[in-house]
Amino acid sequence: MLSFFLSVSFLILVQNNASHAKPLTKEAFVALLENSHPIFEKERMAEAIEAAEQKSYLGEADWNFASSLTYSREEATITAFSPDLTEAVSLRTGVNKQFWNTGGRLSTTYSINRSSSSFKQAPLFSYPERFYENSIELQYSQPLLRNMGGKLTRLHYDLKAYDVDVAKIQAVENIEDFLIDTISKYLDWVYLEEQKKIAHRRLSLSSREFERTKQEFNAYLVDSVDVIRAKDAVSTWKQNLGLVESQLSAMRAELAVLVQNNLFLTAEPDFNLYELQEPGSLDSVKTRLENNSRILRILELRRKQLEVNATGVRETGKPDLSLIAAVTAKNADESAGDSFRPDKSDAAVGLQLSVPIENRTAKADYQRNRLQTLQLGKEREDVSLSLNASLSSLHTQLTKLIGVLELNREQIESARLRTIEETRIYEQGRGDLTFVIMSRDNEESAKLAYAENALNYQKLWLRYQALLDELYR
Repeated sequence: MLSFFLSVSFLILVQNNASHAKPLTKEAFVALLENSHPIFEKERMAEAIEAAEQKSYLGEADWNFASSLTYSREEATITAFSPDLTEAVSLRTGVNKQFWNTGGRLSTTYSINRSSSSFKQAPLFSYPERFYENSIELQYSQPLLRNMGGKLTRLHYDLKAYDVDVAKIQAVENIEDFLIDTISKYLDWVYLEEQKKIAHRRLSLSSREFERTKQEFNAYLVDSVDVIRAKDAVSTWKQNLGLVESQLSAMRAELAVLVQNNLFLTAEPDFNLYELQEPGSLDSVKTRLENNSRILRILELRRKQLEVNATGVRETGKPDLSLIAAVTAKNADESAGDSFRPDKSDAAVGLQLSVPIENRTAKADYQRNRLQTLQLGKEREDVSLSLNASLSSLHTQLTKLIGVLELNREQIESARLRTIEETRIYEQGRGDLTFVIMSRDNEESAKLAYAENALNYQKLWLRYQALLDELYR
């Protein structure tokens, strides 16, 4: 009983503030969700995360710095021709870089060495006690077969680009799945508001009928049983209205939390529950599905990704033949200053070949890639069949439900005419109030059935749009 009075109080409050109620369209509801619900930002971050990971592969083309400092101490075993003790300090530093466009690697190394020697006896030959050596080396390695053009160097970066695109599409797909559920709640809100209007109108009719029956009873025109029947009808519809109000309050509270906005305490839905959309011909819709489906686009991206990966697999199966060229400028002197004037040079050029004898790794990778491609093709067939089956089912349900709604409208009109006739017969004293009440209840039940079927149609249309990936863009 307390909940009933609370519901009635809430109804009075809403009615008193009706002039301040703000109509809320379905599009405005989605806009509020997009501005407040965390799922939108969460899903959009997926693409940014994949893009950040892709950028990490750019480090393969960065300049890399390396340096080492070494001290050594060496005692000779044969001292006739070498110092008894040699101590050396060397510093080696350099940079290297991988070139994506060629696959080659360039390295530059600078080294400086200081060596000091000591003798217990005078050496047979003149041998400097201390000398300094400086050198700078430039080396370039260019692959001629495997990784020619930097295909393997860029492979992970190129493959990750497809993951970025997939994450972007999948994020929209996940948001659309979320909207199916939340917009369905909005439609439930619209339906409950319609139920409230029907129940309130029926309660108003019952109340007026009750008052008129009491007056007729006082005038000795009807029996007391008619007053009881009229009163029971009022009680029944008060209960129905209270139940609808409690459900409506719960739905408002849930939507307010979802949108994080209390406007639902005063807002009213602005949506025509009975406005129908034509689903179009099934053949044309199937073509739209084939062209627009996000899931099929994701599978197509995965197919292209496997093609790029297959290129990498074929590349790893090639022999590793590289051209290596190096140039060194150097000098060594007993004077530290003179050692910094490089007047000697070395040069070298050569070929380096490495061939795996059985190449089992590359063969296994190629076989795996081929099977994955075949599997992906079957998966696309499976997904396409499932999508078309769901589309055919939804299209049939929508088409049939349009006919059911037309029958609902005819039933409402028939019930309305029957109510008029039953009321006329009762007022002439030839009928029973029970039939009038039943007729009015049948009329309202027909309207409720019409509203429920309209809700089912709108939810089916929602799923239909989502299946065609047209609900959220």
